[in-house]
Amino acid sequence: MDEQDRKEIAEGLSRLLADTYTLYLKTHAFHWNVTGPMFNSLHLMFEQQYNELALAVDAVAERIRTLGYPAPGSYSQYAQLSSIPETSDVPEAEEMVRLLVEANEAVVRTARSVFPAAERA
Repeated sequence: MDEQDRKEIAEGLSRLLADTYTLYLKTHAFHWNVTGPMFNSLHLMFEQQYNELALAVDAVAERIRTLGYPAPGSYSQYAQLSSIPETSDVPEAEEMVRLLVEANEAVVRTARSVFPAAERA
């Protein structure tokens, strides 16, 4: 794989890492802050999701390193690279679910955007 291909893939994976980490953080915060009649089921679901996301973040970062590039690891880098907006308040439970659906869709879009470069390489 030539240097330009590795760079393009690493940049795409860096965006994927930022989106995935932002989703992880949002999911974890919602786990801490969910209230209401759906508390128990959402609290447990959010916990399962953030645990899976933690594993995904690690896998993506290690792939970036395998390509010979440093994996972004600061909040400022993630803020610059992520397509997922921060949630500064504590939404109601149903809004949390809606926001997480949107964020998961963003992660999927970002992952798919890396495929063409990876397939060419």
